[in-house]
Amino acid sequence: MNKKNSTLALSSFLFLTACAGQAPHDLGVVNGFELRPCPDKPNCVQTYTPTDESHFKQPLIARKSNEETKQAISSAIVKTGGQIISEKLLAPNAIYLHAEYESDWFKFIDDVEVLIKDGTINIRSASRLGYSDMGANSSRFEKIKEVYGE
Repeated sequence: MNKKNSTLALSSFLFLTACAGQAPHDLGVVNGFELRPCPDKPNCVQTYTPTDESHFKQPLIARKSNEETKQAISSAIVKTGGQIISEKLLAPNAIYLHAEYESDWFKFIDDVEVLIKDGTINIRSASRLGYSDMGANSSRFEKIKEVYGE
């Protein structure tokens, strides 16, 4: 590879790495107590819009108090490689969590959002960059679900 191509490759890698570290500005709940819909790309899964069949997974069931559920789902996220970034009590019956997962190879960041409300655990897992995630977010959801115990 010549010097020009090497410089271009390095610059592209550094740009993508820098972009991967920036959290989206629109994380959090919308319309009261809903997580944002997935974009029109296959790099996201969510549990709250059954009509969005290409992204939809069944929500998890909270079998304990919101606080106990928050501890259990937080533990599942950490055990599957995530890091809890923030948690918010939205109402007496609603808790929001934001977690990040870093890919092993390129260190890209994916965001996982959790909304615990009224006995239901809704999850949104999305890549920050790119179009396809090769099933990473779907696999992550299934791992969280398994470790959580459902």
